[in-house]
Formats: sequence, structure tokens, C-alpha cells
Amino acid sequence: MVHNAITRNDLKILGTSSSVGGYFKDVKVTGECKFTGDVDCLKFSQTGEIRVDGNLRLQNMKITGECEVKGRIDGDSLRGQGQLTAGGGLRIEDIRLTGGIIVNGDCEAEELQMTGIIEVSGLLNAGKLELGLFGPCRADAVGGSSISIKRSRTGALLKPGQVKKMSFQARLIEGDQIELQSTQAQTVRGGRVIIGAGCEIDTVEYRETLEIHKSAVVKNQVKL
Repeated sequence: MVHNAITRNDLKILGTSSSVGGYFKDVKVTGECKFTGDVDCLKFSQTGEIRVDGNLRLQNMKITGECEVKGRIDGDSLRGQGQLTAGGGLRIEDIRLTGGIIVNGDCEAEELQMTGIIEVSGLLNAGKLELGLFGPCRADAVGGSSISIKRSRTGALLKPGQVKKMSFQARLIEGDQIELQSTQAQTVRGGRVIIGAGCEIDTVEYRETLEIHKSAVVKNQVKL
């Protein structure tokens, strides 16, 4: 949680610089900056490259470029274009990003909408998950109420060989409503399940309805 009772000042960096970190109101970086400790702020805005050697706690984050955090990332909202890396897990309530998210650990959100590439070593958990694939993506497990994993519409511009690389891999995908494309998984478990084009699933367990595209491969179907 972001601490609001602490006295905070703004931090603005232009060019190449470094900071020990600390508590801030608004952090705005244009260029390159390395924080050697934790950063706790209300608003975090960057254009360029950021590295945080500790944890990053914030309310609102806007990213254009690359942000690498060795520790955890906790926040309320994320917007922008670029790549976000979290070495110790990530929890941001509302994520809308074009680019990439790489998380060592669990990635949690209430709503996650992104087009690009996502790699999560643990659980990818979102109340509402909308992922537009633009490359090879993976998570150990996916959980949520509404899960939509599809090829990005931009992918129609790619060459045939590149389209094959737009895929999502997971051991388990579990949710109430699930719609998948170009997904490889051991188990998909849900209420209403749509297995779309390019999917390869070992076992689908469904409670209400199941639709399978003619090009998809489902080895086992189980009605719960």
C-alpha cells in the first residue's frame, strides 16, 4: 500500500541520473534513471529507461519505454506502451498496456487488457483478462472470472511464419467464461468455454457449454 501520511515532494529527472529512492508525490523521468532502493510514490511517469533495485509502490503509473524492478510492483493503475519487468511479483488493479510484461512470481490484477507479450512464472490472475497475442506468451496457471486470449488483430499484417509464433502456453487455465485462440494448455476448466482456432488442449472440463473450433485439438472433454 502507498503511505499517504508521509511528507512527499516531487521528483523530476531529465537526462541520465540516479536516485537512492524514497517517498515521493509525483515522479517524472525523461531519459534514464536508476533507483538504488525502494520507490514509494503517488504518480510515476516515465519516458525512457528505468531501473529500480528495490520495490516499487505507487498509485498511478504511465510508462513509455522500459521499466525493470528487481523487487515487487504494487499499484492501482498502469497505462502506456513499453516493457515492464518485475522480479518479485506484480499486483496492479487496472492494467492497460501495449508491449510486454515479464513477472518472476505471480501477476495479479482486477482488470488486465494488453496487446503484446506476457511471461509469468507463477499465477496470472485477473478478474477480467483480455490478452491480444503478439508473440510467444506463457504463464504457469491462469485464473479469472472472464478470460479472453486471442491473436492480436495486428497479427493479420504478419507473414504466415510469424503468425505461428503468436501463442500462449499454460499448465492450467480456469475461469467462469473462457475464450481461447492459439493456446496450448494441459487443462482448461470453466463454466462457458470456447476453444478457438489454433488451440491444443489436453483436457477441457466445463460446467455449462463447450464450443470447439474445427482446427483446434482437444484430447479429452469432461462435463462437470
